[in-house]
Amino acid sequence: MTVDNEDVRKILANISQGNPEQSLVIYLQPIINMVDGQCVGAEALVRGRVESKLVFPDRFIGLLEQNKDIRKVGVYVLQRAIQFSKEHDLHRQDNFSISSNFSPIEINDLSVVEKIKSITDATGYPSHKVTIEITETDISLSSQGRQNASWLQQQGFVIAWDDISHLDDLSKNSREFCSNVIKLDRSLLNEECLPQAREIILLCKTKKLQLVAEGVEYAWQRDWLLAQGVTACQGYYYSPPVNKQVFAQKYICA
Repeated sequence: MTVDNEDVRKILANISQGNPEQSLVIYLQPIINMVDGQCVGAEALVRGRVESKLVFPDRFIGLLEQNKDIRKVGVYVLQRAIQFSKEHDLHRQDNFSISSNFSPIEINDLSVVEKIKSITDATGYPSHKVTIEITETDISLSSQGRQNASWLQQQGFVIAWDDISHLDDLSKNSREFCSNVIKLDRSLLNEECLPQAREIILLCKTKKLQLVAEGVEYAWQRDWLLAQGVTACQGYYYSPPVNKQVFAQKYICA
């Protein structure tokens, strides 16, 4: 079915009115250890839904950043992801972590960051098993945002920079805030970009940053990453994002 502007307006209105559950659904993409093919985590991703229509986030996330209602989305997604993880006792697995995306606009807001901590406090969820992914955009972390990110690290959360595709992105990460994890953008796995990808990987190793590669679609990409010493990835080679029921059946109940 075709998604039109009215569908997007309905999503924005529900979020603005504090009813994200009426328009948002959570998908999970497994994070895979390429050495043994085991699932070691999941990234929680948001999709819009209007009646039977699925709306991809590129249609509404930018608009939510413009009107600042994005601040109502990240904590909602994280809360639902942690709820799912608790229901399936994933927090008891030594090597399983849950990841959730946050715009710099959200990290710049102290009230949002405090809500992140309140979610783990209320559920008893171990903060060190939660990765907060800061999305790489033209929006920068403010001075307050850098303090907020540091505070989250002090509380035990893992901080990741998402969508790193250039050395300049990595420099920005170092200038603004030193994360624990770097997520390599899918564009780096095009053959013409491999030399640049290798430079980024080597620099991350020097800085002792963990690496997760996104967008792995082919066996040769997996093999190339393993040869560079990168072991964690996401991508369609293993699985697209799936709804929570499918994730449970494929990665928990099997």
